[in-house]
Amino acid sequence: MAEDLIVVSISRLGDGGRSVAGLRADGRGWVRLVGPHQDGSLYPHHTVMGDRTQPRLLDRLTVEANWPEQVVGQPENRLIEGTRWRLGERPANLEALEVVRRAVRPGPELFGDGETRWRASRVRELPPTASLALVEARHARLVVIEDRELWRKRVRVVFWLGGREWRLPLHDELYRLAMYERAEGWYPLASLGLRGDRPVLLAVALGKPFQGWCYKSVVSIFQLPFGMERKFSRAVRMASVG
Repeated sequence: MAEDLIVVSISRLGDGGRSVAGLRADGRGWVRLVGPHQDGSLYPHHTVMGDRTQPRLLDRLTVEANWPEQVVGQPENRLIEGTRWRLGERPANLEALEVVRRAVRPGPELFGDGETRWRASRVRELPPTASLALVEARHARLVVIEDRELWRKRVRVVFWLGGREWRLPLHDELYRLAMYERAEGWYPLASLGLRGDRPVLLAVALGKPFQGWCYKSVVSIFQLPFGMERKFSRAVRMASVG
């Protein structure tokens, strides 16, 4: 079955591959596209489209992905076929982007609680639920930390959601690479070119088991196109009150 989706996450995986996820354009929820490798990573030859371009956030794509990947805690995973991906719109039109707006959750919890990680054994015991969520970040900023023991940098997103503060790793493909070029310290989202007068959305994921844990992380940061922000902000306020 061909998946008709709007891309809301393009994230970097540890081995240099990427993960692409989106919302089905008909409103039937999330789909994460995974490759044939054991870890599900996607590479440029998997994601290239007819005009030799690669996917971008808020693209509307059609991808042949017929079979669910049997992995604990990520029921939205779908294995891609060998056919080339098709670009429908760049970006998706405002009517289609209503699907993105309606998917935003008010918080304060992420995946049902306030923890930043779950034991993998707990994930195996729970009924399968979506491992992706979309939230509006308030007072969001980025922090670059020098890990001098491992000689590497770590990037975290610090934001408020529903009255509590979250601090999660950043795996957004574009912004993570940009932050690695920066010195240790705190940075506003405006330093990445995001506008302060428009809502900032975060896609948050619950990852696959790693050393006995499943970690929550920010897998994309983006803003909706001009023309949707007033409608979006009003809808989020109504959802949080209701």
